[in-house]
Amino acid sequence: MNTAIRDKFSFSQLLFWFALLALALFGLFYIYSSGYIGDDYPVRANWQRQIVFLLLGAALFQLFSNWDNQSASWRYFVWLAYAGSLLGLVAVLFFGKEIGGARRWLQLGPLMLQPAEPAKIFTLLLLCQLMQPGQRGAGWRQAGLVCAVLLLPMLLIRLEPSLGNALMLLPPFLALICVNHCHSRLFAPLLTLALLVASLAVGALFWLRAQAPEKTSPFRQMLAQQEESGKTGLLRPYHLRRLDSYVSSQGGWNERQSIMCVASGGLSGKGFRNGTLKSLGYLPRTVAPTDFIFSVIAEEGGFLYGSLPILLLYALLVSVCLYWAANANSRLHANICLAFATLIQAHVLISIGMSIRLLPIVGLPLPLLSYGGSFTLCFLMAMGNVAATRSSKNAPDKKIQVKLGRIFMLSLENTARENPQSPDPLQT
Repeated sequence: MNTAIRDKFSFSQLLFWFALLALALFGLFYIYSSGYIGDDYPVRANWQRQIVFLLLGAALFQLFSNWDNQSASWRYFVWLAYAGSLLGLVAVLFFGKEIGGARRWLQLGPLMLQPAEPAKIFTLLLLCQLMQPGQRGAGWRQAGLVCAVLLLPMLLIRLEPSLGNALMLLPPFLALICVNHCHSRLFAPLLTLALLVASLAVGALFWLRAQAPEKTSPFRQMLAQQEESGKTGLLRPYHLRRLDSYVSSQGGWNERQSIMCVASGGLSGKGFRNGTLKSLGYLPRTVAPTDFIFSVIAEEGGFLYGSLPILLLYALLVSVCLYWAANANSRLHANICLAFATLIQAHVLISIGMSIRLLPIVGLPLPLLSYGGSFTLCFLMAMGNVAATRSSKNAPDKKIQVKLGRIFMLSLENTARENPQSPDPLQT
């Protein structure tokens, strides 16, 4: 294989495309299965619409993967798209279609658009652009701009309300802050603190469930206070009900059915289209292809043929993105790969965690597996921006060093070796 072909089709790029294609096919098959009841009943058309979403997403992927993100046109587009997404978030508050007490969707003819999804992508792209070395000289003024860029969409998404989507911007932002501004010596203490907080949270959860929380739940008390006063705070009544069922010993209906689906699949599963809890409607058909698609996969594919393959595919996708972040030739490229790798991890951990009752129900889809037009299109657009960092025009022969914390350091060939007087802009 000659050098040109090897550069164009690197091994990491093949792994990246393989993970995306495999996840899309997995999702398509199980979206079909989630709408299958029996041979005598028509299958819901979600899988057909998902094919259209994937084809449109592939076109967006191709567009952004071939767009030089170092060009002025790309920078201007990100700013305009960010402003447009804010207008969409404002519009949905006034003209959005109300479903389940929330205004999150704009009706565009036969299509339903959720403005929160493109807002997340363009907010992260703009943050990646603002956190380049050349953008950090303004000090507190630049820090204020970065905070404003982050908080505006979070506030508007929260007002829909969609607290889960609003909070999804925080993990990538914190990862960018950690890599761009945190000293490597602080990485290990911060990681230790995060693990400690997570351990305490898990311990508190089991303690609450052991204390008969159906009678003494603090969330039930907060809900009663809200109903008496008629005022709501950061957590709305449905948030408190979800948290109350989460800490209770039995859980809510969706939680119980989800974990029963996962457990009944066992090691090898019941077979494609043979999921009984899903087919009989115990796992509600409205959420089976979206928020709880993992439960359908676990019931029919089991651990060996369902859960494990998708976990490995997500791990492969995230690993490639982190590898590209470490091999980036600019801070912008490193930021893009790192931000979207973190976003994927957050979606996967929360979505699977709520399916097995380790986390409260948030209502977040699994990338490429869950049914949904806005999320699928925006996710493939984000992956196109990640792929653009590895295009031949953006991949020089020599790379610079990126340190992702003291205990996770990927050292590459440093161009500063040829010119010791020039500082490495990517060292942190």
